[in-house]
Amino acid sequence: MFFKKKNKLNSKFQKNEFVSFHLDGDLKHGVINNIKELNGNIYYDIKVGGEATWLAKDISEDKILKIEK
Repeated sequence: MFFKKKNKLNSKFQKNEFVSFHLDGDLKHGVINNIKELNGNIYYDIKVGGEATWLAKDISEDKILKIEK
């Protein structure tokens, strides 16, 4: 079997980390589902919501906040 070697991304946030971000003028909260790099920029797919979850795709790293307790 052949396995594809994953490239290590130099991202501020990790997969399954709880973060907040602004979308359409509102502050949303969610968990990082996927991390990708396009043209030298880091983008995240974030799973938002509780019972009826939805996926916010391609949120840039500079739009994400980490709220400390």
